[in-house]
Amino acid sequence: MTEKMQKLKFLDYCNAPENMLYCLKGGILMNTSIQLYRRRHIPQECILLKGDRILSLDDTRLVTGWNTLNPRTDFASGISVYDFAKHWKITRLLRADGSLLYWYCDIMKMHIEKESSTYTMEDLLIDVILYPDGSTRVLDLDEAADAFDRGLITAADLSLALRSANELLNLIQSGGFAVYQKLLTGYETARG
Repeated sequence: MTEKMQKLKFLDYCNAPENMLYCLKGGILMNTSIQLYRRRHIPQECILLKGDRILSLDDTRLVTGWNTLNPRTDFASGISVYDFAKHWKITRLLRADGSLLYWYCDIMKMHIEKESSTYTMEDLLIDVILYPDGSTRVLDLDEAADAFDRGLITAADLSLALRSANELLNLIQSGGFAVYQKLLTGYETARG
């Protein structure tokens, strides 16, 4: 691995709260802002997730802590892992008292622009909820079909979303989802 590649890898692993990466280069402390966006097709919007805190970042995943953008009565905060290869955003949704409401799983595609430290999560519409009692619910299959019919997503994206949702449901059924539960339970809440 070249020195330049080692430095870039180091940049991917160094992080601190407030979406700032701190990198030691030649004895000088430098920082680079990470920009995290959520892009939806229905409704069509792209929002900067300015309140999200980067808790961990590497080549395969991003972990964030956050509070709701707008006040809600059902939940107040969450810890999310974006699994780039699996196309999942898995969130531990927390009530105001810090107790678990449920696990919310978005099927998504992450677009990464390393040069500008910009990460854009493209929501592929299909969602899966895993309740504390182990039951599951699949949401928004109709929205995925509508988005495809309206030309908002491609056949390849719809196929990716369906296959990723299927893989996630199989993981939940087999008990393998516990890896994500353990990972996210290990992080402190983003409340504060």
